Amino acid sequence: MHSYRFAQCEVRPADRVLLLDGVPAALGARAFDLLLCLLESHPHMVSKEEALNRVWPGLVVEENNLSVQVSALRKVLGSQAISTVAGRGYRFSLKLQPPAVTATPSVAQGQPTIAVLPFSMRSEDHRVQLLADGLAEDVIALLARVPGFLLISHASSFVFRNQPATLPEIARQLGVRYVVEGSVRALDTTLRVSTQLTDAASGHVLWSGQFESAPDATGDLQDAIARGVISQLEPELTRAEIAHIRRQRPENLDAWAHYRQAIGAITLKGWGEASLNEARQQLQKSVALDPAFGLGHAHYALLTALARNLGMLPDAAQAESEVLQTAERAIALDEGSAEVLGYTGCALCDIGRHERGSAILQLALEIDPSNAQAHVALGAAQGMQGQLAEGIARMRLGMKISPRDRRLGFWGWALGCFLLRVGNNEESLTEARTSVRRDPTFYLARVLEAATLDRLGRDDEARQALAAARKLRAPLSLQEITLTHGKRISERLARYWGAAS
Repeated sequence: MHSYRFAQCEVRPADRVLLLDGVPAALGARAFDLLLCLLESHPHMVSKEEALNRVWPGLVVEENNLSVQVSALRKVLGSQAISTVAGRGYRFSLKLQPPAVTATPSVAQGQPTIAVLPFSMRSEDHRVQLLADGLAEDVIALLARVPGFLLISHASSFVFRNQPATLPEIARQLGVRYVVEGSVRALDTTLRVSTQLTDAASGHVLWSGQFESAPDATGDLQDAIARGVISQLEPELTRAEIAHIRRQRPENLDAWAHYRQAIGAITLKGWGEASLNEARQQLQKSVALDPAFGLGHAHYALLTALARNLGMLPDAAQAESEVLQTAERAIALDEGSAEVLGYTGCALCDIGRHERGSAILQLALEIDPSNAQAHVALGAAQGMQGQLAEGIARMRLGMKISPRDRRLGFWGWALGCFLLRVGNNEESLTEARTSVRRDPTFYLARVLEAATLDRLGRDDEARQALAAARKLRAPLSLQEITLTHGKRISERLARYWGAAS
């Protein structure tokens, strides 16, 4: 996909990012949409009406909203970047450089993309909500097995639950052409599921269907819904046999509540020691209430492996044994869940069981090729085993198919570490700073930023980045940096240690 280059800037539409000297700039979604609109029309003027329709599709807004976004762009790009055509509109005034192509590893250009939004629940029964979420996730997994198009991970599409965004806005943020929506309604003795497939750009409903089932026979719904969607995407999609995918959900709703609180601890508080401990405690409560909850065991294994590798647990050997035992138990409980296999495979790789862990991750992707976490974890495992180019490409793919994922800050740091290892210093710096922007509390991204700046000979900036990391994590030590970034980087950063305190 083409990017736009001008002055010291680059705009990457596919990634929805503006780079200033290679560093992502803070730019709101409306301002970015307006910038794209101006760049696409360059050197011609964009009328105010056209800009309003493009940036606020389907909404009636005051013209001063447009002025606010123009002002925001001028603050970032300079006052000369956008010219006002009095009473008519705006024009992008800077000279564009010849178009550059940004690579998208392992993803065919022009490949149709689809997002399945969370199904709405029309019932007060919490079990219906679990069914609605499970059904949407299963439809994602089923559709992802059909060759010919790209499924957006549920970790990104579910961000739009109860959000007032329009379909065109959702499509632009996720980079999709099609959207599947649905609802689940509980009647007296029947569950009714309504779904529709929509062309996101035009809003045209391509297909809709309604399915009814007894509450204890919902498994057949996945096949009917997925086949209805697939039949409307021909001839872009090839025909494929759809297999049923069963997901084990906890019988105890309190167990599920603790699981959600564990996720919330990381989402709201970042990847620090306190939040990891809180999340692990919530997961322990979850599986204590429901010992057969495979996903709870799997997530606990992963976070325990992570805490061990970050030097946050006192007994690394004991933690390794706990990870191995918990991961294998999760697999035994729910070997058909791509999510369980994704977490456990990553955990096993994190404790050095690369052969077993990689095999589990491959199985997770066979079940659900849209599992972004499994792609990233398998890419990291490949990188750790010396397959750096292949691993980096797979990590990028995982991040691409889940552009709104809560874990992107962590994944970007891991990707940046591998980029630094192969000598792509500027790309590593970009990933580090993007990770900081996504999660300002994530101290490891600051350590990577310091290491990369040191590699580039920018000592003062490296010292500042290391100081920021130590401010975020007071107990940070060179020994921890050796664990997370390697001995060579630890020795290099030791030069700044006194000045960065």
